[in-house]
Order: sequence, then structure tokens, then C-alpha cells
Amino acid sequence: MRESAPADGEVRAMNLPRPPGVVRRFWSRHPWLFDGLLAFLYLLLSTFLALITPLSSGVWSPDASIIVPLVLGVIAAAGLLLRRQRPWLTFAVFAVVAVVAFVSDTPAEPFGLGLALYALFVYRSNRSGWLAFGVTVLAGVLVFPALDWVRRGAPESAFTSVPGSLLFLVVMLIAALLGVTVGDRRRYIGAILDRANQLARERDQQARIATLAERARITREIHDVVAHSVSVMVSLADGASALAEKDPQRSRSAIQEIGEVGRQSLVEMRQLLGALGDDGGDGEEQSPLRPNPGLSELASLVETFRAAGLPVTVRMEGAVPSSPALQNTIHRIVQEALTNALRYAKEPREVLVNLDFRADLFVIEITDDGRQGPPAASVGSGRGLVGIRERARLAGGTVEAGPVSGGGWRVRVEIPEQEENS
Repeated sequence: MRESAPADGEVRAMNLPRPPGVVRRFWSRHPWLFDGLLAFLYLLLSTFLALITPLSSGVWSPDASIIVPLVLGVIAAAGLLLRRQRPWLTFAVFAVVAVVAFVSDTPAEPFGLGLALYALFVYRSNRSGWLAFGVTVLAGVLVFPALDWVRRGAPESAFTSVPGSLLFLVVMLIAALLGVTVGDRRRYIGAILDRANQLARERDQQARIATLAERARITREIHDVVAHSVSVMVSLADGASALAEKDPQRSRSAIQEIGEVGRQSLVEMRQLLGALGDDGGDGEEQSPLRPNPGLSELASLVETFRAAGLPVTVRMEGAVPSSPALQNTIHRIVQEALTNALRYAKEPREVLVNLDFRADLFVIEITDDGRQGPPAASVGSGRGLVGIRERARLAGGTVEAGPVSGGGWRVRVEIPEQEENS
């Protein structure tokens, strides 16, 4: 496959230094202009060589010995225009020109064939270049001299003489070595730029993945805070409204509890916004960031549900996990499961939270015995079980959720013991 040099726009897009030299940058941006100038110079050289022999002999006439080299020079110069896009075609044109020059016994020079050989090394591959080099040297040093010897009986032309063969070999070798050096450098720089582009794409992809993961985490946190708080406040408000006339004191207590739950929710929301880098305006009092809630806050969480009328009982066995992240995961799972019970369970007599930390597999099980029914208006969001499954999956655990025989609902989460980071 033909190799192409990196465009100047691509280099600037990657924030790399610009190539040194005004002249080099100019020719890199105008390759066709450079190839046209090269073809024109070669045409001048071939024309000069076609005319120099007749002029040196003092006899000049427009015969085949002059016209044929001129025509071959024009064809070869045209082939140079395609040396970047079709290097094999350029080499084939110069090979045909060399054969025609040999057959017609007209003067020929090795420099054009050297340019074609150089183009193969640079714009194609080293393998193609060395293949063409072998064919060229074999034909120019052995085949053509042998045929000329048979035809003339003695080598007389530039290609068939020993000095001419050595000159041809030296020119081809120099062209090959230059082509190898320049071609390897181009391919090496191209590979570096391709790798840099690939790393930049991977970096952007990782950034997008991290952004989506952080967005999902924030969505879960906000859902847990808002869903729990709103569900509790709605239940407390319904209870306060029902007790307003029968038991004003309990109604006032429920209203106070609504305020406490709302203030706690605002604190947690400020923590989330603070973690997102929302510093607030000037003069705004900032809430200090606190660790995410763990199992030590589980008692206060359960009390808010009990105040909302949910008969919650907690049983904990074994040593509490020391990992703050795992504690936060368990806390949020219990919070979401109790919120679902508050929304959907009708007249539950008991909601049991069983936390078993005795084995390497931590088991969190929340069971209620209430009748299932639709949630309160404007409360259900449809993300409760989804959030539980996502949190359990991130911790390497599994979730089972569904109705139990005899009425009620159970959520069972199994999470393997987490390895402590040193």
C-alpha cells in the first residue's frame, strides 16, 4: 500500500510542532508543483543529452538519433508526474524508455531510472524498491551488456562499457540507499503520528466513558436522595393531614419530621453539587463535604422510615465491612429497598432488614409482608430496582427481587467480600 506523508493540517490538529524550514513546508503543501519542476528539469537534461552528441560532432540534422531521445525524454518526464501516486507506473515508464533507447541505439542516462527507483522506496515500500533494484541492476549490468556484445561484438555504448556499467550501478545504489533512508523516516513518522492519533482517540473515548459513568453515578445518588426524601415526606404529609383534627400533637410532630427530612436532603444535595465542583456564588455559605453515608447512619435512616409509618426491623449478624465504598453501597441498597416498600407495600405488618456479614459473601435481604399495589401519585420513578442492580453489579454482586408466597416482596443482594486496598 502506498504510504502518504501526514498533512500539515493533521500536524496542527494534534498540536505538534510545525516542520522546520519554510522551504520544506512550502514543498510539502505543494507536491504537484515540486513534481512538475522535477519533470521540467529532467526534460531539460534529456534534451541536452539528446542534442549534445550531434552538436559535438559538428553535424546536426533532425534524424532519428535526435528525435527518438527527445520523444523518450518527454514520455519519461511525464512519468515523473506520477511518481508519488503510481511509483510502479513511473518505474515501468522508465524501464520501457531504457529498453527503447537500447534497441534504437540512442543515448540514455541512468538518472531518470534512479528517480523512479527512489520513488518506489519512498512511496511504496522497501520490498518493492529492492525488487526493482535487483531487476534494474541485473538488466543494466548483465543483460544489456551481453546483448550489446552479441550485437556489436564489443561493448561501445555507455551502458555496455565497464565504466558505464559501474556508473549505472553506483547511481542505482545511491538512489536505493537514499530511498531507503527517506522512506523509512517517512513511514516511521507516519506510524508515530498514527499512534498519537490512536492514543488521542482512546483518550477521548476514555473521557467519554468516564463522563457517562460519573453521570450514571450522580443519577443514582440524586435518585436515592430525592426518591427517599420525597417518599418519606409524602407519607408524613399524608399522616399529618389525617391526624390534623384527631391528634394535633402527632400531626405537628409529623410536620417537624418533614422539615428534618427536607433539610437532610438539602445537605446531601449540596454535597453532591460540591463534589461536582459547584462552588456557589460569593457570600453563599458552603456546606462542608462529608463522607458518603455508611452503616453508621443506617439507624437514622431506619428512623425516618419508621416515622413515616413503615414498621422496619433490622437484624445484623457478623462484623461490619470496613470498606467505606461497600458500606455506602449497602446503605443505598437498603435505602432504596425501604423506599420501594414505603411506596408499594400496602399495610405491611413488618419490614425486615437482614444483614448477614458472617461469611465471605455478604447478604442483604429486605422483606415486607404488605400487599402489592400501585405507588402513590407522582412518587414512582421506575428506577428503584435498576439502581439496586447497578450498585450490586459495580460491587461484583447479584440481585434477586420478586414477590414471596403469602404476600409481600423480597429483595436479596449477595456481594462478595471486598479486598482491602493497602
